[in-house]
Amino acid sequence: MDLTVAWFWLGALGMTVGTVYPLWRFATDRKYATYYAVLAGVTGFAAAAYLAMALGVGKVAVGDASLFLPRYLDWLVTTPLLVLYLGMLCRPDKRTYAALVGVDVLVIGSGVAAGLLSEPYSYGAYLLGCVAYVGLLYLLVSVLPRQATLHGDRVTAVFTKLRNLTVVLWTIYPVVWLLGPLGVGLLQVGTEVMVVTYLDLISKVGFVFMAVNGADALDQLRTEEALTDPADAGDGPATAAD
Repeated sequence: MDLTVAWFWLGALGMTVGTVYPLWRFATDRKYATYYAVLAGVTGFAAAAYLAMALGVGKVAVGDASLFLPRYLDWLVTTPLLVLYLGMLCRPDKRTYAALVGVDVLVIGSGVAAGLLSEPYSYGAYLLGCVAYVGLLYLLVSVLPRQATLHGDRVTAVFTKLRNLTVVLWTIYPVVWLLGPLGVGLLQVGTEVMVVTYLDLISKVGFVFMAVNGADALDQLRTEEALTDPADAGDGPATAAD
């Protein structure tokens, strides 16, 4: 078996295993079913994307390199879901959440364009994605924390751990792209796929396990919501399920 395909199968297996935990909590703790459904959606969709890549679906030849479309489709769906979960913890206003999703989509879209375009336009798209990512970092690091502190120490602690994991790992992806076959070519396809699969597993499965293990923060969040005026409680992207 080709090493690249083997890593795709490993990614599919890891994401599938990562989906079991939130699905089990979804079935046994209906009080927070919405939260667990979002988490299961992250790894569940990623598992499907890795399965598609393992089966050779969506592979596009770009010169001597290859662009794996399911990877970007995965990121286009799962990164907003990760942002959604962070938003569910701190319940930002709709404008902030819309900005987060919009900038995130711009980052992923720029990555696709950078992979499909020839030089120097590919680097122009890459730089656009990097600028958009700086905006995304600002929203994650500066804007959301100010709202997360409104819901108690435990919620803030869980949010901060998940946010930091996301920021650190997401920052590595542009570096890998630049060094990979679609960039300057210092990394071979197999090495690039290995590194990205590893990052995906930590950033998604790691996020999901940390979120589920920190689900006690949802009790505090629910208590805070109960004390909030109902007219103000609907500003966030989502709230706890009844």
